[in-house]
Order: sequence, then structure tokens, then C-alpha cells
Amino acid sequence: MGFFETIKLALTAIKSNKMRSFLTMLGIIIGISSVITITTIGTSIEKTLSNTFNSLGVNIFDVYLEPNIDYNAVLSGEEIEYPELDEEDVITEDMINELYEKYPGHFDQLTSSPVGSGEARNSSGKKSKVTVLGVSESYAKQYKLNILYGRGLTQRDDLEHRSSCLVSDIFVRQYFKEGTDPLGKTVDFVTETGKAFEGTIVGVYEYSASIMGAFSPAEREEDKMTTVYIPTHTAKDIAPEMIEEDYLTYISIMWNTDYEPEMLRQELQDFFDEKYETNTDWTVIIENESDMLKQISAVLNVITVAISVIAAISLLVGGVGVMNIMLVSVVERTREIGIEKALGAKEKTIRRQFLIESVVICLIGGVIGILIGILNGVLIGKIAESLIAKSYSSFSNIFEITISPSIKAIVISVLFSMLVGVFFGSYPAKKAAALDPIEALRYE
Repeated sequence: MGFFETIKLALTAIKSNKMRSFLTMLGIIIGISSVITITTIGTSIEKTLSNTFNSLGVNIFDVYLEPNIDYNAVLSGEEIEYPELDEEDVITEDMINELYEKYPGHFDQLTSSPVGSGEARNSSGKKSKVTVLGVSESYAKQYKLNILYGRGLTQRDDLEHRSSCLVSDIFVRQYFKEGTDPLGKTVDFVTETGKAFEGTIVGVYEYSASIMGAFSPAEREEDKMTTVYIPTHTAKDIAPEMIEEDYLTYISIMWNTDYEPEMLRQELQDFFDEKYETNTDWTVIIENESDMLKQISAVLNVITVAISVIAAISLLVGGVGVMNIMLVSVVERTREIGIEKALGAKEKTIRRQFLIESVVICLIGGVIGILIGILNGVLIGKIAESLIAKSYSSFSNIFEITISPSIKAIVISVLFSMLVGVFFGSYPAKKAAALDPIEALRYE
């Protein structure tokens, strides 16, 4: 009896007892579908977070000063004397310029200098709530601000300390009358700390949930607080006390995506290690948003594996069910086995017949479980997407749910279901092969 003929006989046996075969597969189906559902959710969350981080920009190194202290002593409750920050300790513009000269084209400073929250008032007394932020030219590129009309801020705006400002389309609708061209118009801004300045609108960007202004969503458009971008040096002129210490202890460096990030990170670390080689009080730490993503992914993987192992226990229960039904099948087909042996079938042929039947049952159950698991993952993803769109509409542009079934988990599930069939089908197959043909022919 050939291999394919044996598979055909196995399928015939399964069809002849459809309900019993389905109930036998049920344990396998539940176990596999649970594992696939869990792994699909895990990989989908990881993929969604990865896409979200990429949409917000992950080619940024956060460079900041950290004191050289014993953090274990801090955690144990010991009193630690923190070092004072002196002028020779801080990160200076000269350092940054030297970095650019040493590695031309590798880095660009991503400066953001907060001025504060406040409002803009027009001649008719209408108010618009704003957050004023000083940024470099590369900031708009990095955070993918969509300039609807006009232009973005330039390096020349920054170097010449211009009053240029970039406002959102929502701000335009809040502040100006319908049909007014805002380009070239001047706007009076006043911060909560009393800082007043006049800005000239050079461009209008599209308000989106992928920019910082959307993280303070409001019910009505007229109540939304939007971000007004001005040149970095202009921001320093307006509110030097807001940015002096922060700028000297923390900067953002955007790296060129044409180069390997690890190479650039090492260049950056080597540069600052050399600068702070003799500094015993302070050191420079370099981090990237992808570091956080890796940590989140590691936690998700551990949780996914742990829950999957628990769910996979049901496969053992399903395997016991397969063994039980195969033993019943051996008893029911005792006379058939006797006839096969009388016609010259060898023990290994009988053993293979029942073993393949067990594997086929588990394999069909595994495939059904995989399909159900993927379907569950898709449904859960659609429900999550619907809930975000309904309850957190301001964040819907940020979190684009990506359903990503784990190919690795699917392959492992198929192999594991076949292994269950082999393991739990071995004993019934061995028992069937060991039947005495004479006794088997007498069986009624």
C-alpha cells in the first residue's frame, strides 16, 4: 500500500465518521487557534507600534547629560551629593558645530526651544489658543509637517532671528475671516508668562494627530490649541530663561538615513566621550526612540510566549482525545485489520496506516485552528481600530492598526500539530499492528 493510498484511506475513514472526527479535532483546533490568536495580536501590536514610531520619526538621537553617581546607592536610600552643573560641563553650540565639521552630512541638529503656551488676539478680540515652539529647519522635515501653502522655516530665518512663523490650517480658520490669505499677515502672540511678540506668517501646515498639537485634543475645532513654529534663535530672544538650561543639557540630533544608525551612534558616542573624557562629574548619554521600541517588543515577546505556552497545554488535551478515538477506531476496525493481514499486509503497513490517519486528523485540526486564529486576530484588530476611531479620533492618524499574523507561529503550529498526531497516534498504531490476524478475523 503506497503513501498516497494510505492518506486516501485516512481521509475516507475521517469522512465516514464526520462528527466524531470533528469532536476529536476540537481540542487541536482550540489549542492552535488560541496560540495563533495570541501571537497574531502580539506581532500586530509590535508592527503597529513600529509603524507609529516610524511615522513620528525615529532617526533622532537624544543627547543629554547625566551625573556620574552610584544609582544603586540612590535606590538603596543612601544620601548622594549630586554634582553642580558648571559652564565647562554643558553641551555648547561650538561642540555641535565641531561635530558637523568632523562628520559632514552625517548629522543635523533637531532643535526645539519651547517659548510657552498662550494665545493670539485679532483686532476684533477673537482669541486662538496656541503653543509657541522654536524649531530648526530640519524639525518640519523630520516630523513630516505637510505645508499646505507658503513655505516652511529656513536656516536663514534662524540665523537672521526673523519673526517668521508657521501656523496650522485650524489656526487660520480660528483667527482670520473666511477667504483671508494669511501669508504675510502679522499676528500678535502673548504667552501665559507675559511674553509678547509679533510674528509674520510665512506658511500654513496641515493640523494632524501626528504632530504635538494634537495631543491636547478638544471637542470643537474653535477650542483646539495648535502649535505655532518660529525660528530657534527667535525663540531664544523671546524667552531665554525657558530654554537656556534645557538646551545646554539636552539636544536632539537627527541622523542621515543614508548611513547605518549603529555606525552613526558610535560616532556620536565617541565624539562626546572624547569631550567628556576628563569630566568626572558628568557624562553624555545617547538614546533613540527605537531603543524604547526594542524594550516594548521584548516585553511583548515574553508575554506572548508565556501565554502561548499556557494555551498550548490544550493541545495535550486534544492529543489525548486523538489517542482515545484512535484506540476506539482500532477496536471498530479489528476485522478490517485481520483481512488486511490475511491478504499479506505487514505490521509496518498497518502501523503506518493508523499513524498517518492520526497525523491527518491533527493536521486538519491544526489548519482549521490557524485559520480561526488569524480570523480572530483580524476581528480583534478591526474592533480596536473602530474603538480608536470612535473614542480617540484625534489619535486615529497616529495609530494605524496593522494586522500581522506570525509566520513563524503558523509554521511551528503546523509542525506541532503533526508531532501531536505522531506522538499520540503511535500507541494505537502499534496496537493495531500487533493484532493477531486469526483473532482479528473472528472479532465480531
